[in-house]
Amino acid sequence: MKNRAGFGNIGRVFFFMVFLLASCSTTPAVRYYTLNPFFEMQPDSSPSVSGDTLAIGVGPVEFPKFLDRPQIVTRKNQNRVEVSEFHRWAGSFSGDFLRVLARNISMLLPEDRVATYPWTDQSSPVYRIPLTVEQFDGRFGGHVVLNVTWSVWNQKDANEPVMKNTRIKEPISAENYDALVAAQSRAIGILSRAIVDEIERVNHRDEGFSGSKN
Repeated sequence: MKNRAGFGNIGRVFFFMVFLLASCSTTPAVRYYTLNPFFEMQPDSSPSVSGDTLAIGVGPVEFPKFLDRPQIVTRKNQNRVEVSEFHRWAGSFSGDFLRVLARNISMLLPEDRVATYPWTDQSSPVYRIPLTVEQFDGRFGGHVVLNVTWSVWNQKDANEPVMKNTRIKEPISAENYDALVAAQSRAIGILSRAIVDEIERVNHRDEGFSGSKN
């Protein structure tokens, strides 16, 4: 009887240990995130791009391979990044970037048509905005950094466009991924306004050039 009781106790301990191991080995749930347009953005009170409605094409965009991946990347220090297996983008990071950038620009220039790359021949844009992202990550307790080279190119102009480099630092309000992604969305909003300012400048220059030839 004692042996049976002993075996019974051993069995209960065994199953308890198996239960604990199974509990410890449970994989955390994966959480998915998206960038969002900065809806607080409003067009300037001054006249926007004048003339006929313009077609604006946003893209293509080049991302570093270590960033354009399903997992969200955070920066630990200047030389080290961390890739999270359990915090991921709901879609393509570069595609989400273009989508939000185009939406922001369309809110700032409501009179114009804005499309993302690739576009069709039927919607070939007058102004194209290619971008190369050098850095777009953040450090918890610090800032998101967006470092991007871009230009506004008039496809009817034979001259090379002027290349612009924009570096944006946006504070992360809390040490979690929700705050990180929110800061990244705000950084795209700041970039959007810089691009719209350049579109207006280039368009006014091109209109003045066309008028001087008439």
